[in-house]
Amino acid sequence: MRDVSGTIVGAIVVFAAYYAGLFAVTVLDLPIPGPLVGLCLLLGMLFISPKLEVPTALFVTFPLKHMSLFFVPAVLGVSIYWDDIQANALAIAIAIILTTSLSLGITAWFAQKLFCSKLNKPSSTSQAGGKSE
Repeated sequence: MRDVSGTIVGAIVVFAAYYAGLFAVTVLDLPIPGPLVGLCLLLGMLFISPKLEVPTALFVTFPLKHMSLFFVPAVLGVSIYWDDIQANALAIAIAIILTTSLSLGITAWFAQKLFCSKLNKPSSTSQAGGKSE
């Protein structure tokens, strides 16, 4: 019985965040998707109230186990627009390759800068002791 009530609380939290995101995008006329705003609101709710983590996890476990069902609309979209995809295959391939390479390159550069800056920081023991020359 406890799992059922936790699942219901989790469902309320997830759907409240989703619809609050849709509402915020509509009211504020934001140029981003409502579900994305809802996801950010959900993240904020989980940071503010960590007690909601377990009920939310109970609710989202089932959809996450069946994630492949969410790709059915995308596959159907590909089959519907197959002629357009074939006509623009070179442009699509170039766009995918360039954007993937660019995003991976920027991520690698940023990670390298971040890790190098952590490695080059002087430790507190070397600052306290000073150098003996």
